[in-house]
Amino acid sequence: MKLKIRNNKYTRFYCVSALLAAGSFAAIAEEISGTVFDKDGEPMIGATVMVEGTKKAVVVDIDGKFNIDADPGQSLKITYVGMMGQTVKVQKGKTTYEIILQSDDQTLEQVVVVGYGTMEKKRVTSSITSISGDNLMTGLGGSTVATALQGKVSGLTIGGSSSPNSTNDYQLRGVSSVKAGNSPLVVIDGIPGGDLRAVNQEDIESIDVLKDASAGAIYGTRASAGVILVTTKKAKEGKATVTYNMELSVESARKRLETLNSQEYIELGRGYDYGYDTDWYHQLTRNNPFSHRHSVTMTGGTKALQLYSSLSYSDQKGIVIGDGRKDYSARLNGRYSLWDNRLQIGLRMQYREAHRDQRNSAGAFEQALALNPTTPLMDPENPFRYNVNQYGIGTLYNPVANINDQEYSGTDQWFMGDANIKFEILPGFNIQATAGVDRRQWVKTLYYNQYHRYSVNSGKLGQGSHSYSKSMNLSYEAYASYTKDFLDDHHIDAVAGWSFFEEKGTEAFSMTNRNFIVDGVGPWDMGAGSDLTDGYAEMSSSKSARERLMSYFARVNYSYDDKYIATVSYRREGSSKFGKNHRWGNFWSVSAGWRLNREKFLQDVEWLNDLKLRVGYGVTGNNNFGSGYTVRNYDQSGMFPNPGGVWVPAYGSARNINPDLKWEEKKELNVGVDFSFFGGRLSGKFDWFNRRVDDMLFSVTAPVPPMVQKTVMKNVGTLDNKGWEFELSGRIFQQADFDWDATVRFSQSSSKIKNLGEAGSQILSDALPSSMGYTHKIVNGQEIGKFWLFKYAGLDENGKWLIYDKDNNIVPAAGNTTDENKHYVGNGVPKLIFSMDHNFRYKNFDLGISCRSWIKYDVFDETELYYGLKGQQGINVLKSAYGKNAAINDNRITTDYFLQDATFFKIDAISLGYTLDLSKWQKYVSSARFYVTARDVATFTRYKGYNPEQNVNGLFPGLAGFQDVRSMYPQTIRWTFGMQLKF
Repeated sequence: MKLKIRNNKYTRFYCVSALLAAGSFAAIAEEISGTVFDKDGEPMIGATVMVEGTKKAVVVDIDGKFNIDADPGQSLKITYVGMMGQTVKVQKGKTTYEIILQSDDQTLEQVVVVGYGTMEKKRVTSSITSISGDNLMTGLGGSTVATALQGKVSGLTIGGSSSPNSTNDYQLRGVSSVKAGNSPLVVIDGIPGGDLRAVNQEDIESIDVLKDASAGAIYGTRASAGVILVTTKKAKEGKATVTYNMELSVESARKRLETLNSQEYIELGRGYDYGYDTDWYHQLTRNNPFSHRHSVTMTGGTKALQLYSSLSYSDQKGIVIGDGRKDYSARLNGRYSLWDNRLQIGLRMQYREAHRDQRNSAGAFEQALALNPTTPLMDPENPFRYNVNQYGIGTLYNPVANINDQEYSGTDQWFMGDANIKFEILPGFNIQATAGVDRRQWVKTLYYNQYHRYSVNSGKLGQGSHSYSKSMNLSYEAYASYTKDFLDDHHIDAVAGWSFFEEKGTEAFSMTNRNFIVDGVGPWDMGAGSDLTDGYAEMSSSKSARERLMSYFARVNYSYDDKYIATVSYRREGSSKFGKNHRWGNFWSVSAGWRLNREKFLQDVEWLNDLKLRVGYGVTGNNNFGSGYTVRNYDQSGMFPNPGGVWVPAYGSARNINPDLKWEEKKELNVGVDFSFFGGRLSGKFDWFNRRVDDMLFSVTAPVPPMVQKTVMKNVGTLDNKGWEFELSGRIFQQADFDWDATVRFSQSSSKIKNLGEAGSQILSDALPSSMGYTHKIVNGQEIGKFWLFKYAGLDENGKWLIYDKDNNIVPAAGNTTDENKHYVGNGVPKLIFSMDHNFRYKNFDLGISCRSWIKYDVFDETELYYGLKGQQGINVLKSAYGKNAAINDNRITTDYFLQDATFFKIDAISLGYTLDLSKWQKYVSSARFYVTARDVATFTRYKGYNPEQNVNGLFPGLAGFQDVRSMYPQTIRWTFGMQLKF
């Protein structure tokens, strides 16, 4: 049975006509008439024709005709469910238009950025997620574009906090290595090794994420954890256009740690009463800090020369004192064309400078939590000075004084540039060459004045230091590409080339001096400190080893009738990190696609637009680890034997070398399906993947002698990773005045260490403070994410811990807290990750809502362990110590009592905007958009700790560390008012 999509076209026509007629209004303008048909000549009855930026709208009649009033220069937007929308500019003197709408199947013609080129979406046979820069929500702030990317790519988890100086880490499809890197390769405008911190959101044209090995294998050794391709906006031919963006933001703390107040502290006998009422947490935070951001983009040009440029400035204040940054950036993208576009010369440059205030640290939050609330902030004997080490400070320190009694200046500088030339030898046959540079520099100055706790405790009059580091990466690439359609049904797209990358090595220098005559000069007269003349000043310098990569690569994509598709890629790559016997590696992939909707048995199913099965297999490498494991590196860091066998301090080998070290290899199988139904109103994809990492790099015990160090890097391990991803998008409602689009995403992955080499090999998490042991231990056959803890069995009549021993017998914790009685419990990796976006449009209003959920995962709350028990007197504790934990009368132990289900549902952002057409009133400003965005709106969870969203990346996920800035940084809600003007 055939399903007719337009069976209700007459009903739709009359209903929509009545609604539009009720809301229309008269205007003095030219009457524009026209027709709207599909490619087969069928009238698009009920299609909507509206004047952009106004409320004027009509529907197409049963003959496909329409009439509407519009001024020259205005644009008509024509939409119809299941068809691609079209925009037509009204020209002076022209009053009649013939419009042909294309089936929404044409969206399959859209191109997706892949390694060394682009590919039509319908011919993609790998797992790739593409995001348009224009679809990223505005007004979110944050330290990088990662804030806007959160939840937009299934399988991609991003770590960070709301601090403007937060660093972000990325993990795609789970853990991919133990010792080598787990972060995806970032490629910006074709140059590998980029940094998302250096790119402004306004400059982004698209972000394409290559998830599986069949997509990333062409990038070889650096693609084992996936690839993130960022394409910046290109210059466009036409008259110059300018866009100005302004954002004004404030934020406030959404949640704080609940500690005892001064009255509770004294009533519960926690310590001495100094007579003050100090809310240390409040003193450490700002009230509604104000941030602002401005950017200007300009584009335009002739047929021969087009330019795109942008300038931006931002000043962001964190919720915590001593936390902020100012950013300045400029970008220029240019393109010059000759000989009817056969020769194209491109140039892209980006400069960014960030001035950071990073006086705040994780220790500040711990001090604010632990300090006696009756202790004064200021010195009672000198109210103009802080209470540094008296009146109840004890072994702790005043975090506010620690921040304000120092001067800090940190400057990040990035320069990224590339030049490329492209020549069309024959139609479809091009050669291209690119040279790129990525230069980064970090400069920091720090000065503790004479009142700082360090100066007071050491008896020194101030301390100053300077430090800097710089690095430079160079890349060169040359390749040829060939695209050809032949014999009607055959298509081939091929690329082959050469690549060279060099990391020059990071150079670093630092110096420190103390005991200065005056504070006023700060760190800018380093020779004046007496520690230099007394022989106590410090100075150091270093340079890391140079790294080089050279590669040859090729890819061929073949399509028959756009029904049967195959892609093959190959890369041979050599790395200077390996010994000469294993310096080169071969990385390849093969993938295929079958578009079932092109088969005769499905061609009559009108509601089916696309149905493509995909399968891909690929091998990638990983050399993302430190240099010096195969070639000798020296340092002055220990005792070494001289020719006489006497151990003396000298330069010696920094590491044991292994000349047989070789590549890690990731082998990945990906099976997927893409689909589009009902004229494109419902679309999505599903992927299942299974990958295995062989020859995993791992440090094992080394014999001493003959080796000097205790460990040596070897290829000994195996890691398995598997999971699935599902994405569904729908146009729930689409009419002239109202649209509603939604997307939901689900993903799940798990990683297991199959082999760590030698029997008894293990990987331990960082030890907890105060000799509390470890929360994670990874051994052969162990799933990543499991906690290694004592299993809580209750309390005895005296409030002492009871635990389950190795045989699951209930025993007292006292005398039994040995490693053999620990159990693997919980799971620090979510069993399911879910995200959802909704986008609404009503006339000139737009509304976007983004939500996210991590389901069935646990968090070990270190803060509750250390400050949620009555324990040590003289310090403050959480209220829970006298609440839910009141019955505990024992020392702390690493038990799963402090492990909680941290499942949460979070409203990440809500943005409401209004667009105003200004062109009808004047000729300078074409439109204005005003919007309000709320970030981190609300979190719904049963988790009783501070923040359920902890870092789930890496080998030891799910830790809420009280000495970790990300875990302790306040949760905030951020409000942004934005304005965008187009000239």
